[in-house]
Amino acid sequence: MFKKTFLVLLIILIAEFQSLAAGQAGQDIAWLKAGVGARPLGMGSAFTAIADNADAPYWNPGGLGFVTSSEITSMQTKLSSDADHYYVSYVRPLMAGSLGISWIQVGAGTLNSTSAEVDNHNEVRNINIFSAFSNAYLLSYGRELSDRVSVGLTAKYLTSDMTNISGGQAYGYSVTPGLLCKLKVKNRDLTVGVKIDELFNRQSWGTGTVENVPPILRLGLAYRLFNPGTFAVDLAQTLRSGYAATAALGYEWAKDGFSLRLGYGDGATAGAGFISGLARVDYAYVTQTDLTRSNVHRISLSGVW
Repeated sequence: MFKKTFLVLLIILIAEFQSLAAGQAGQDIAWLKAGVGARPLGMGSAFTAIADNADAPYWNPGGLGFVTSSEITSMQTKLSSDADHYYVSYVRPLMAGSLGISWIQVGAGTLNSTSAEVDNHNEVRNINIFSAFSNAYLLSYGRELSDRVSVGLTAKYLTSDMTNISGGQAYGYSVTPGLLCKLKVKNRDLTVGVKIDELFNRQSWGTGTVENVPPILRLGLAYRLFNPGTFAVDLAQTLRSGYAATAALGYEWAKDGFSLRLGYGDGATAGAGFISGLARVDYAYVTQTDLTRSNVHRISLSGVW
C-alpha cells in the first residue's frame, strides 16, 4: 500500500510542477552547481537518495529526518587560477528532527577590467580592479513522518557582490523541499529521494534586474547490498521547456571505516574515504565543466559525534 501511495504522489508532483515551468525565465544559479562534499562528488553527484550526512542540506534536506548524530564538514577548493570555493555545513538532531546550517562561497579576490583597445605600446590598459564574491547561506530542517519517510526544507539567502562595479550587487532567496523514503526490496535497502531545487526563488540586482531561475526536479534511487556496496542513480529535469533531462550514476563500497567510490555526472569521478574515531576524511577526483575546465581534487574534513 505504501509503495502504491508513494508512486501516485510522485506522479502528481511531477505533473503539477511541469505545469508551473511554463514562462519561467533566467538560467541556473551556476555557482551553486559546483557541488559540495567530497563523498557525494566522488559518487558523480548521485546523492539525492542517500543524503545521510552533513551534506544533506544541499543534496536533499529530506534526508535530515534520518540523521541521528551531530556532524560538521568543510571543504575548500581552487576552482581555477582566479576562483576559490568554500563550504562549511553543520547538522544536529533538534526538535524531533534535525537542523542544518551551511555556507557556500565562490569568489575571486582580484580581477582586472581592461580596455577593449590597445595603447601606443600595443598593450591593453587596466581600467579597474575589482573582486567578485557569491554567497549562499542555508538553513535546513528535516523530520521523520514515519520510520520510512522523512521530509525536509532548505531555505537559501543569496548574495553577490562585484566591488567597484556599479549595480554589481545582488540579494535573493530560494527554497528547496525534499523527501526521502526507505523501502525493502528482496530484503535489501532501497531508498527513493525527491527534491525540487529552487522551487521558489528570486534575485534582485543593483541595476534593477530581477532574476528567477527555473526549478529543477530531481529523483534519486539508491540500492544497498551487503556486498559489493551501494549503487545510486539521479535523474534531473529542469521544469521549463527546451531543457533535456540529465542523469548521474554513483557507486560506493565501504568496510571497516574505509570506502571507495566511482561515479559519472558532468564527467567521470572517483573518490575514497577514511573514518578514524570521530574524524572522517573524504577525497574526490572530479572532472567537471561547471566553473572550471580542469580536473579538480576535492577534500572534505568532517567530525561526527
